[in-house]
Amino acid sequence: MNPYLLYGSLGLYLTAGILYLLQWVFTRSHPGRAAHKVTWLAWVLQSILLGIFFTKVGYPFLVNSFASYLFSAWVAAVAFLVIQWRGRYPLLGAFALPLVATFYLLALFQHTSYSGASALMKNPWASVHLVFSFLALAIFALSFILGIMFIIEEFQLKYKVLPKLFLKMPSLDSLERVHARALSVGFILLTGGIVSGAGWAKSVTGYYFFEDARQLWAIIAWLIYALFLQSRLLAGWRGRRGVILSLIGFVVVLFTFLGVDHG
Repeated sequence: MNPYLLYGSLGLYLTAGILYLLQWVFTRSHPGRAAHKVTWLAWVLQSILLGIFFTKVGYPFLVNSFASYLFSAWVAAVAFLVIQWRGRYPLLGAFALPLVATFYLLALFQHTSYSGASALMKNPWASVHLVFSFLALAIFALSFILGIMFIIEEFQLKYKVLPKLFLKMPSLDSLERVHARALSVGFILLTGGIVSGAGWAKSVTGYYFFEDARQLWAIIAWLIYALFLQSRLLAGWRGRRGVILSLIGFVVVLFTFLGVDHG
């Protein structure tokens, strides 16, 4: 990949995160406006980077962990920009953009190539499964950030410890609502990843499910998020209990991606 676009976009995301942090600390609008513009510039550069890479590689698009995590960084940035467009959450930028940078670091230091299974990658289910999976990872990571923000603010309010900085956070209701919406989108994407993974397994092994650790842990994560959504809709779970359950779900998702191998 073009190193100028790669490191340039990474540097701009980090710069934007610092500017959002400065806006939060000093209550100034100028850093926030600059941060928004810098984030858009970083996203455009990253879009060009991925566009060039995908055009060069062709189908399938996600051929290794580098491309996959960089794609997740792009999706997380898109989700953040959408949230900013729907309702201003400048503090979220101080958390979300370092998350985007973390995906960059995973891309740079994870060196898993899918080329060894090139025959399997040409299966039509393969790219569908990978795209759904890394889309879900990005959205769940952003929802995790929202959940952490919720826990921090609730703690501050509950124990009457209100540093000036935390008075600038979004309301609990607003955070909980955006967090739940992000989880709903992530749940749909994870469902798509599991279904397409089952279709991939069927076309290769003849079975929809077989003795695969990553497939098992993905289903466990799906069940945790399904419990969260069911509890929220039917049992009226709101606030900390539901958020903690969703955080557990993300830990399982992260373990599935980083700690579990196929087979």
